Amino acid sequence: MIKAAIFDIDHTILKRHSSERVFIKYLHKKGIVTTRDIIRFVSTFLTKLFSLNGIYIKKNKSYLKGKDERVLEAEAARCFQNEIRPHISAEALKEIKRMKDSGYTIVLLSGTLDVLVKQFKDYCKADVAIGTNLERVDGRLTGEIQSTHAYGQGKVKLLEDLGIQMKINFKDSYAYADHFSDIKFLNMVGNPVAVNPHPGLRLYAKINGWTVVNF
Repeated sequence: MIKAAIFDIDHTILKRHSSERVFIKYLHKKGIVTTRDIIRFVSTFLTKLFSLNGIYIKKNKSYLKGKDERVLEAEAARCFQNEIRPHISAEALKEIKRMKDSGYTIVLLSGTLDVLVKQFKDYCKADVAIGTNLERVDGRLTGEIQSTHAYGQGKVKLLEDLGIQMKINFKDSYAYADHFSDIKFLNMVGNPVAVNPHPGLRLYAKINGWTVVNF
């Protein structure tokens, strides 16, 4: 069996930023995501909110509906280099390298878009990267996600599946994340680490004797 070091991305590897929000602003500035797309995004959110399904906001990718997947992938690479990469924590990169040199398989697990997760994987020299897979039909995005959403309980399911596939020994593994919604997946490993933790996670980590670090 292998041991893994599993890293969240936003506010963990990436300092004080949401990679998807940076990307949305970038695409809007370039005119790829239009005001009409933003209105559709807000409308979709409000519809789901009033139907008592407000959690859908995390799955709402309707602002990308109809976009060419090749254009999106190319722009994700440009946005990463110019707008996102400068905000990656040097301390996080050192920790990733330290764990990799110690024989751990590096896994990135994030709710951000798959086109962005790929950029993080290459830059951080991770072994595996799991993000939110955008649904594609005939080379165009549908505005929906495909398969399990990498958020909350979804991270647990994805990590369980990966554990079976790669034969991960979770007891000897590490996991790093910042948010209270990550508690379930952090509890899967023997060595959970709260990184730049939100107040709820900081309190939970303190009560349970978890390691707390700031990148």
